[in-house]
Parts: sequence; C-alpha cells; structure tokens
Amino acid sequence: MIINILLIIASTIISLIGIFYVHINRANFGNILTIFLTNILFLFLGIFFLLPFLLYTEIDFSEDIALSLWYISTASWVFSVSILSILQKNTIIFEEKTILYTIFYSLIIGIILGLTILSNSFTIISISGSYKFVFENTLLLYLLLGYNLIIMSVMCYNLIRYFSRIRDNKSQKTISILTFQFLFIISLYSIYIITQNFVFRYLYVAVYLIGEILAVYYIIKKPFLFIELTNKIHDFIIFHKSGILLFSYNFETGEETDESLLKGSILIGINHILSNFIDRKDQLNLIKMKNRDIILEYDNTHGYALLLTVNHKNAFIDKAVSSFMTRFTSINGDKLKKLTGLIDVSEFRNAKELIKENFEPFIIKNN
Repeated sequence: MIINILLIIASTIISLIGIFYVHINRANFGNILTIFLTNILFLFLGIFFLLPFLLYTEIDFSEDIALSLWYISTASWVFSVSILSILQKNTIIFEEKTILYTIFYSLIIGIILGLTILSNSFTIISISGSYKFVFENTLLLYLLLGYNLIIMSVMCYNLIRYFSRIRDNKSQKTISILTFQFLFIISLYSIYIITQNFVFRYLYVAVYLIGEILAVYYIIKKPFLFIELTNKIHDFIIFHKSGILLFSYNFETGEETDESLLKGSILIGINHILSNFIDRKDQLNLIKMKNRDIILEYDNTHGYALLLTVNHKNAFIDKAVSSFMTRFTSINGDKLKKLTGLIDVSEFRNAKELIKENFEPFIIKNN
C-alpha cells in the first residue's frame, strides 16, 4: 500500500507540474486544442487512471470498492488513450478531421464502458493478499485489447504517413521517441490485463512515469515540439511601401533570398497589395490558398509590410510575427522613416537574427 501511495503522489505531482507548465507555455503550443488535450491527458492518465489502477488490487478495500476503482480505472484508460492518439496527430499535423477520430473513438468507448458496468463482466478473486479481476465477458476483453491495438495502429500510421513532412530531423527523432514510448506503455497495459501479473503492472507504472517525466521535460524545455510539426514557413519577405524589397528569407534553405530569385508575378502581386492596402484601415491580412496561407502584416507608421507564406496559420505564428515587427521597428525605425532615393537594403540584414529569435521552431535543424 505504501509503495502504491508513493507512486500515486509522484504521478500526481508530475501531472500537476505538466499542467502548470502547459499554462505557462501556452503561447508556444500553436492552437487551443493542443493545450486542452495535453492538460486533459495529464489529468486523466496521470491521476484519474493511475490512482484507481494502483489501488483496486488492495485487499484492504471491500470488493465493492475495489470493483468501483476498477471501473474508474478502465473508463479513464480508454478515454486517455483516445486523447493520446488525437494529441499525437494534432501535434504532428492540425486538421479539422480530428472530429472524425473523436466520433469513432466515442462509439467504441461507449460500447466498452457499457459492457464494463455489467454485473457479470468480471469475477473478483483474492490471491496472495491482493485482488485480481477475471474477465467473464470475453467480448469485453477482446474489445479492450482491440481498442488498444487500434490506438497503437493509428499512432504508427500517423507517424509513418507524416514523418517525411516533419520540419527537421531533430523533431522527427523526438516525436518518434515519445510515440514508441507510449506504444510500449499501451502494450504493457494490454499484457497486464490479460495476465494480471504484478510484474507487468509495476513495469507499466515505471515506464509510464518515465514517459510522463520525459513529456514534462519537453513541455518545460522544448514546448515548440507541440506546434504542428508538419506546419512550415516557406517565404518571409519585408517590403517598403515604395515597393522596394528590404529583406527576404527562405525557411527551407535557411538563407536570404535575392530579389532576382523571386518570381516576377510574386513581386507584382506584393506591390499591388502594398499600394492598395498599406494605408487603408480595412487591410488584407490573410489570403488562403489550397495548400498555403499568405499572412500579411503592415506597419503604417514606418511604411513597411511583412509577408509570410505558411502551410497553416496558427496562434504561435501570429505571436511571432507581432514580436518580430516590434523588434524590427525598434531597431530600424529611424532608417525606415528616412528611406528616400537610393536605398541600401543591406542595412536591414539584422532581420535574419530577429527571424531566428522569433521563429526558432521553424528554422530547419538537420544536425
């Protein structure tokens, strides 16, 4: 009992730390759904599941209490792994199709929970001073194991399908480590409910706590990991209201882009946008294309505009754009106001360092 209580306390503390730092780093998570799912996962898997999971075998409780703890543990488990699957996909790529996952998982969860509460689904027995639960309803056991297998298959599919589209090698390795760790955790749980062997039970808890600590570490040290990993910024262009290109950066090559390398139609289009919108109140800020979003931000006071082409606009990019423009203006404000005649654009190359500071997650790192 003492060991179980200590494990529960440890998991609860780690989960609460995780939730706290999710709140602290919420601006770095890209979208509200990822923040919500991460907090729910810490709450349910780290507390609502692990607490009854560790206590329902304790013979100090009556059979009715032990059975209630088993029900809570099972319900929390199936809910948690569905959240884990959705969170993994949302971390890799954000799509509206998440609702389809939710509906599908909800249907299976409903069936499992319905069978779980049937009085003839389990037989509880006392062996060596602990309770064990024998599945009398084999359909429930197969559904629970099948559901775990579905979750594992979906997570593997998401990783394999989108792996080559993840921004850089470092992110690929990190998301792979976390994915395989949770696949191992789900496998251990499945083996445990079949065998009811305490070795697998505590092995599961140990591996889970390691995974939980690792997840909290990334949330504290590398919260950018949770920004849609396949979302990329392609081009970053700063234009003066006169139509002069002040600075251009390509995120895919990690290098500045010479004006001569930009397509003429792009330059004409940007100049058209600038001439029509830079001094207007109803400025155009977003152009949605089939596979890209074009983000436009203006500084009317200093007479320049920022253009980004991205796969998908999100809250982090909005914040980074705002922060970049604040810093860029504070450094180059006087130069921008005095721009006349022949313009020396080399004076604005300080933008490259500002890009690295504000858009760090989108800088390609392949070492």
